[in-house]
Amino acid sequence: MLAAFSISFFILLMSVVVGVAHWMSMRQPAPSGLPDDLPVWVGTIHQLGLSNPLKSADARRIRNRLASAGLREDWMLPALRGATLALLVALPAVSLLFVVVTGQDFLVLVSWCGLAAYVGFRLPEWLVERRIKKRRESIARGLPDLLDLLVISIECGLSLDSAIHSTAGDLELVHPVISDELNVFQYELRAGKSRAEGLRNLGTRTGVADMRKLASLLIQADRFGTSVSKVLRTQARYMRLRRRQGAEEKAHNVGVKLIFPIFFLIMPTMFLVTLGPVILQLFAGISTLSNP
Repeated sequence: MLAAFSISFFILLMSVVVGVAHWMSMRQPAPSGLPDDLPVWVGTIHQLGLSNPLKSADARRIRNRLASAGLREDWMLPALRGATLALLVALPAVSLLFVVVTGQDFLVLVSWCGLAAYVGFRLPEWLVERRIKKRRESIARGLPDLLDLLVISIECGLSLDSAIHSTAGDLELVHPVISDELNVFQYELRAGKSRAEGLRNLGTRTGVADMRKLASLLIQADRFGTSVSKVLRTQARYMRLRRRQGAEEKAHNVGVKLIFPIFFLIMPTMFLVTLGPVILQLFAGISTLSNP
C-alpha cells in the first residue's frame, strides 16, 4: 500500500512539474539570446533551467566548461541546467514504470530509481566532457599545421594579429575547431583585451598543454621583443618531434595490444580449423574399433 501510494505521488508530482514548465514556456516570450528556430521542448527546458538558477561560482565554472566545449551562447547554461533537472525526473519515472509493469519488489524499485536519478543528473555533464575531449584531441591534432602556417605568414611580413587572422581563415575547413578558437581570440582583441590576456585565455579555454605553452611563448616573445618567427619555428620543430615520438610509441605498443586478440580470438579458430578434422577422424576410428 505504501509503495503504491509513493509511486502515485511521484508520478503526480512529476506531471505537475512538467506541466507547469511547459505552460510557462508557452505563456512567456522567449528570453533574449534564445534563437527563434529552436524546438518548443528546448524552450521548455530553458525555462525550467531559468526557474532553478545556480550560484554564481557554479555558474562561472559551468560556463567555462561550456566554453571549452565550444558552447558559448548565453542560453546554453540554463538549457543545460533544465536538461539536468528534466532527466533527473524523467529517467526515474521511466524506470519506475518499467519496474511496476514487470512486477518487481520494492528493493528493486528503489535501486532502479536511484540509478536512473544518478544517470539523469550526470548525463548532461558526461556529454559536455565528451565534447570537450573530442575538441581537445582535434586541437592537438591540428597544432603542427597551425604553427607551420603562422611561421609562413610571419616570415612573409605579416604581424602576429594579421597572421592569426589569415591562419584562422585557412584552417576553417581543415581544422574548424582551431579556426573557431582563433576567431574568439580576435573577438576578444576587438573587445578591448590585450594580446597577452587574449593569448592566456586561448590557452586556458582550450585546455591543451601545447596550446598553453604556445600562448606562453608568444606572450614572452611579445613582452621581451624576441623574434616571433624563431619562437614559432622552434616550437613547430619540437611538436613535430613529439608527434613522431608519439607515433613510434604507439607502433611499439601494437604488439602488446595484439596479444589478447590473438590469444582469445585467432588461436582458438586456428586450433579448431587445424585440429578439428583430426579429432573427428580420431573419434571415428575409436568408435570403429570399439564396435567391430
